Amino acid sequence: MTNKPLVSNAKKALNQMKLEMAGELGIQSEHVNGANKTSYEAGFMGGNLGGMMSKKLVELGERELIREYNNKK
Repeated sequence: MTNKPLVSNAKKALNQMKLEMAGELGIQSEHVNGANKTSYEAGFMGGNLGGMMSKKLVELGERELIREYNNKK
């Protein structure tokens, strides 16, 4: 399994989502990519951010599935 977006155009949107969610968690944007942080600190922040992003992406996918299902009726 790769860590690349399945849709090449999605990278910009995923990065924007990451920055927005980092802001919601109180993580300054210059620290999102782990600059000037220890690996422990970056991993701790990244875990929270990655979990939040995963939850949001699943929620978006569920909404899309429901929308497609309702359009087929």
